Amino acid sequence: MMNPTYVDTHKETILENLPGFFAEQLIENPEGLLEQLERELHSLYVRQGNDWTGRGEIGDAKLEATISVLEAVRAECLQQIDPR
Repeated sequence: MMNPTYVDTHKETILENLPGFFAEQLIENPEGLLEQLERELHSLYVRQGNDWTGRGEIGDAKLEATISVLEAVRAECLQQIDPR
């Protein structure tokens, strides 16, 4: 089994850095970003279910962290589009 600290480090890197990648798009074009995120999330969910080659602990952690970030950014897009 991998050292949890090593796996956690990979997850934290994604959780801390990936949201900033979408910041400008979130402000300028939330509708376009939402469309992009939904396509990417669909792909990631399919990939998550297709693990026949074995991603390993690090691959699983990265995939889960990426999905978490994209879902959070997706929620922000929806809030920007319809702030009810």
